Amino acid sequence: MTENVVPILLFTLMIVLIVILFIVVFFIFTRLKSLEQRQGEGSATSLQQEKRGGSLLGFSGKAIWDALENPGKHPGVIEQLSSRYAFVLARHVEQVIDQGQLDRQRNRESVPESSAPIGGLRGEVQSWLPQSYVQRFYRVGGQSLTATEEELAELRSEVRGLVDEILHKLNMTDQGRGLGSLITSHTLDFISQARGEEYDASEAGDAQSQSQNTE
Repeated sequence: MTENVVPILLFTLMIVLIVILFIVVFFIFTRLKSLEQRQGEGSATSLQQEKRGGSLLGFSGKAIWDALENPGKHPGVIEQLSSRYAFVLARHVEQVIDQGQLDRQRNRESVPESSAPIGGLRGEVQSWLPQSYVQRFYRVGGQSLTATEEELAELRSEVRGLVDEILHKLNMTDQGRGLGSLITSHTLDFISQARGEEYDASEAGDAQSQSQNTE
């Protein structure tokens, strides 16, 4: 009787061990798969953030403005930060002026927020401007569409003055030299050029009409 029970117990014990081993292997496999998935998602997120950018030397949005306004707090990176932010600042101002022109064409008004993603060669950077400047650049953009040549000259002067004021606040006078003229050439000067082309086309049409009438 005892001899018959022992094989049964051994067989049962073996089955139990196999089941336990299977559970342990399954648990380890599931755990490893979960870790791999998390690592893959983390790598994808890091890659996406790297492509998108979002910051300059660890500073983003208003933090860039605050760092440049108080250069003594970050002496190690402030020179490089101000040099790289000059392009971002120019694109941000141009974007606000462009939005003002576009909204005037659509007969609506929607002043942009202070923060805006600005694209660049190294990815996207979150830029920030005080709302008072955003409103003034936006207004300039809207007014430029219906301004006379004399009024456009005044708007150019206003934009350059505002840009110089910002550069002074951010201790970027050297890095931003000529930035105001660059911004107006990319925005307001296009209005004058477009009008000049219209006038040239109109004059050519009138000349052609007169020539046909003469014939």
